[in-house]
Amino acid sequence: MTTTFEKIGSRVIPALQATVEEYISPRTGARHIHLASDQAEKVFLVAFPTVPDVSDGRAHILEHLSLCGSQRYPVRDPFFAMMRRSTATFMNAFTYADRTVYPFSSTDSKDFYNLLDVYLDATFFPNLDYLNFLQEGWRYVLKDGKLGYQGVVFNEMKGAFNDPIRALYSGIENTLLAGTTYEVESGGDPLVIPELTHQMLKDFHASHYHPSQAVFMTAGDISAVDVQLQIEDKVLSKLPALNAPRMLPELAAAWPEPKSNEVRIPSQTAKPDEHGVQITWLMGESSDIDVYFNTYLLSSGLLGDSSSPVMKAMESAGFGRPSALNGQDNGPRQMIFHLGMEGLTEPQIDLARDRIWTALERAAEEGVPTESLQAALRDVRYSQRDTASGRMPNALSRLLNALPVSMRDGDVFLAFDNEAHLVKLEQAIADPAYFKGLVRKLLDNPTRLTTRVVPDADYFKKRDAIEEARLEERTRALTDLERARIEKESADLEAHQQLPSNSDVLPRIRPADVSAEPRAALPLPSPLGDAGDAIVLPFEIASNGLSYVRVSYDVSGFAVEDWPWLRLWVDLVTQLGVGDMDYEDADAWRQRMAPSYDLNFDATQHPGGHLSMELWFAASGLREEHENIAQLVSRSLAEARFDEHERLAFLIDSQVQDRLNGLAQSGNRYAMLTSAAPLSVLRRFEDIVSGAASLAFQGELLELSKTPEGLAHIAGRLNALHRRVIAITPTVLAAGAGTDGADLGRLLKLPASQAAMPAVAPKLGTIALENAGLHAVSQINHCVVSYRAPMMQEDGAAALAVAAELMTNQLLHVALREKGGAYGGNAGYNGGTGTFLMASYRDPRLAETYADFDTAIDDLLTGEFSQEMLEEAIICVIKGMDKPNSPYDQVLHAWGLKRRGIDQALRQRFRTEVLTCSLEQIRTAVRTWLKNGEPSRAAFVGDVTKDVAGLRVVDLLGLAKKA
Repeated sequence: MTTTFEKIGSRVIPALQATVEEYISPRTGARHIHLASDQAEKVFLVAFPTVPDVSDGRAHILEHLSLCGSQRYPVRDPFFAMMRRSTATFMNAFTYADRTVYPFSSTDSKDFYNLLDVYLDATFFPNLDYLNFLQEGWRYVLKDGKLGYQGVVFNEMKGAFNDPIRALYSGIENTLLAGTTYEVESGGDPLVIPELTHQMLKDFHASHYHPSQAVFMTAGDISAVDVQLQIEDKVLSKLPALNAPRMLPELAAAWPEPKSNEVRIPSQTAKPDEHGVQITWLMGESSDIDVYFNTYLLSSGLLGDSSSPVMKAMESAGFGRPSALNGQDNGPRQMIFHLGMEGLTEPQIDLARDRIWTALERAAEEGVPTESLQAALRDVRYSQRDTASGRMPNALSRLLNALPVSMRDGDVFLAFDNEAHLVKLEQAIADPAYFKGLVRKLLDNPTRLTTRVVPDADYFKKRDAIEEARLEERTRALTDLERARIEKESADLEAHQQLPSNSDVLPRIRPADVSAEPRAALPLPSPLGDAGDAIVLPFEIASNGLSYVRVSYDVSGFAVEDWPWLRLWVDLVTQLGVGDMDYEDADAWRQRMAPSYDLNFDATQHPGGHLSMELWFAASGLREEHENIAQLVSRSLAEARFDEHERLAFLIDSQVQDRLNGLAQSGNRYAMLTSAAPLSVLRRFEDIVSGAASLAFQGELLELSKTPEGLAHIAGRLNALHRRVIAITPTVLAAGAGTDGADLGRLLKLPASQAAMPAVAPKLGTIALENAGLHAVSQINHCVVSYRAPMMQEDGAAALAVAAELMTNQLLHVALREKGGAYGGNAGYNGGTGTFLMASYRDPRLAETYADFDTAIDDLLTGEFSQEMLEEAIICVIKGMDKPNSPYDQVLHAWGLKRRGIDQALRQRFRTEVLTCSLEQIRTAVRTWLKNGEPSRAAFVGDVTKDVAGLRVVDLLGLAKKA
């Protein structure tokens, strides 16, 4: 068989060390974009335009349902089954406002083509079973004779609505992009989702999921032709040619004059200073490279740092703070540009709006320094070369960035390679009139929306009331026949969920198919002998022309009461002045010096229960910028200043208010840390510096920042801590191609150290096991229970790691997600903290979930599990260990192993014990550590008027009562 795809273009991309190839299938109109490289991680995605005109969540629910069984794989949950039968490094699906994407990646060729087969059948030939629609989308349930709603997506979106910025963004799009698909809630509004029928969903798939609409994308060391042959064989040959034009989102109409609106957003208390204002412009099409980069330059020039005209105006207003919704937005088909402030009283709204507008007028007259725009273009080149992987493979991130351009009929090659355009822009910005003209065009653009943002403490109460009224009305009208149908459907669904998964038809990777040896860690190099007081470790890596440096201070000897202050130091120091530069000049200087810099404060737990803590400053940039990178790091550490008290007050107020406004969004993390803090010194540390236990410090900090004496105290405490930190002999990780790392390390001029060895970390006292319900207003819960467990170095660790996967795959996924309706449910073992947890995410239940946790332990001890189920759990553990790292991430991994005291022999022992783990060993470990262990429970509780499962209710706002 030969492929009928025709190559219509190809371009070598030097910055990516790759070649982009574009193909089309003339018969069907399907497109294939391939990013050919020598990367071992092989990536695939298929995407479809999904342009709903209602907020019933049909695109989102279809994404879920497509992965619930297909023609050749009539398995109840092939997606989750393949997650445990595959060594995939990434598997997921995403619903955006105008497209749905199904991506995966793997380093194993056999696994890649196995997954490709499953994904193709799932997307083009899904069964779209009615019972799965009831499970994943929405359904009525009867409890004590009263109707209620249930469904995975229904509950997922209730959690998504916690975010005030989401509500604000939706309110803006509803007006600015009226008449387009962006006007509706693509994920689904829980108040509208129950209007969706199963037939509507099937019709939506038929109209949107056809090869004529599809864009396939691949990357890595694979053959484009081999992929195309499988697409031809499994999809194109089985479907009629349609050659329909690809669906495009509608274009919003331009306005003859600006408009205004009001948007209400969820708030815990609706304090008087929680109002805001947003000014939003509709720009040109985002697939137009000129529109894209001109808007990028506007964002960088006006908002890039504290000296930028609009950012300066907002930060120096003496009231409010910059909005979380600022800058360019290329999500919709038409680019959007946002400027706004939050934290305002109602009378300050007009003042803030005028202040932003005046800053724009000034920028149109005076422009901005050319250096700031040059730094912005430098950052683009840096991102082109950067190989770091975040939550997904680097190549997949690049494909997802290029996808909208391809789907909107733009030049896909420019999405990967914009060097020629960057050169053109460098010439353009040399003339100050260019940027001034961009600002003037923005000011003159009549398609502009001004939004007054109003906090609403009753936001969720109003939504609950609407939902309850509809359910009560529906309950009153319910006939005996309808009641019987609902009860029968619930029984049928429960029976369906009890069916064995029947995964035999799915391909799988077995333990014998993976390496018996762990991937070798990067060896630590010998320190440079000519690097002053610092211990400089030079790493040679394939860096693609980038260089990295990280200066680490071991601060283990600092007292517990210092920990929140060290976290504050990390949060603030890069927003303050340096040497003779005030914070505005220093911020502009930092932006010019390097495209990437970061600080953090973290800890490592060791067997025996003691901590080591590390505070570090990292920066990276192009090889040509070594002098700048070294100067940035050296001066930031040696010349940090804390005497700008007004700036400190502004930053602290912004930080604390953001924390308080985000209580519901952070509820899952707060619950996890609160639950595990009594069991692990590392989790206790994290809770103290960034969990619920830190909220009291945040409240006290806010109070201190309100008086000159309090600000002086804060400044003095930070300065004293800083002096103590830089007096410690640092360890420097310096990495780059060839000798670049060593060269960069030698350029550093760090403060003279006084302490060669750190003191021993303080011992933490024992605290009682938790039974807490952390409360902030929300429509969902997050439930967590934790148990003490052995660390990776101790006996039983491997068995518990496999037990967590077996429990997730075979018990909790069904109980919590399929039956309970939570968006997520899992067990997890952490060898770095010595803890085992069970957790649910965006959960409509509470007491029932904790009962399911207890049942899962008993079922694991007494239930029947096949050898195949055990091997799937083993593969899940192994693939977590084998996830590939970028070259610089390998440096950080090697350093992390050293800090934890984990050598190759220990890694080999753990891997061998995982690969040879038996059900008997799992049960022994579960009985010892879980059944006979003592649970520590903590949940985020959205509604304390319902059954809270005996948890002690803790008001999160009350923890920060001084705020």
